[in-house]
Amino acid sequence: MLVPRDQASVALRIRTRTFTELSKQARQQMPISDADMEKLKTAILNGLHSGHKTLEQLLRQVPGNLVKDFGPDLKRIGLTNSLTLAINLLREEGKVLKQQGKKRLDSTEYAFVLTSNVVPEADPFNLRMEEACAQLAAQYFRAEAPARVKDFAWWAGINVTDAIKGAGEVKPKLVPIPVEGTKDEFLISESDLEAFANFKAPEAAINFIPYRDTYLKGQREVVNRFVPEEHADKPFSRWKGKLINDPLATIIFNGRVVGVWEWNEDEEEVDLLFFDSSIPKSVEKAIHKRANELASFIRANLGEVRLQGSDYGPHQMTGIHDLKEYWGKGAQVNVQV
Repeated sequence: MLVPRDQASVALRIRTRTFTELSKQARQQMPISDADMEKLKTAILNGLHSGHKTLEQLLRQVPGNLVKDFGPDLKRIGLTNSLTLAINLLREEGKVLKQQGKKRLDSTEYAFVLTSNVVPEADPFNLRMEEACAQLAAQYFRAEAPARVKDFAWWAGINVTDAIKGAGEVKPKLVPIPVEGTKDEFLISESDLEAFANFKAPEAAINFIPYRDTYLKGQREVVNRFVPEEHADKPFSRWKGKLINDPLATIIFNGRVVGVWEWNEDEEEVDLLFFDSSIPKSVEKAIHKRANELASFIRANLGEVRLQGSDYGPHQMTGIHDLKEYWGKGAQVNVQV
């Protein structure tokens, strides 16, 4: 995850504890005792005191008798061996961070480092969970309001009870606001009410939203709000044919997603795909004009451009032309890889 440095404690405090929960559930099946797991975690921390280490370097450094391979039942739930589990437990405890080896977001080489060596000021477990949730709620509703508490819980990966407590501590306080077409309670900061009430959207507002932007990830239900139901599967990428919550670069017209775009490296132009062929010609012309402006900006100001992750390919499908053949076929498509 990427977070501003001053929010590192909040991110580390709230992060999900997937491996912690899995290890508790699978305790009886593990070929390593709790005491030996603690010894292994201590050996990893000692090894990282001298600097970052790759998994292979840690494997050579920790006592070999503590490294145990796990059986097929454990591997089926994502637990492969004691070393990787110990590292993931330390990450969930906020003591270890995983970093790209070449300090590039598209790098597939990783190393592990002590959190205290990267952000010594971050001490996540000195932060009350309620305080961390309140800080995160303030940031979330500032960006996403009007939104529901259950949207915040889903986005933050926390339970609804913690979300309610966090939202209740936000200052200035959050107040309910009616949203047409639903009885759900949507909240907005009291200080934003006047600006929200006085806001008037410009006519024919066109925006190009980048890949993985929060516009389609900030709230749990976006279909029929930002994306028409008949186009619900189109602005998202797929993993082995399965639709995932990973938004493509999208074209927004008057707040609604009408298509997707991507940078064509060979042609040095912006490629467009519209969801509906009946889009008015005047709107299409205005969108093409904005696309040309964006292309000019990219050519003039950006060097190497990558709009997809390094895992782009047959598993993680993010290219708009590859994805178009799956439009309208549902959330799950069989893909031979």
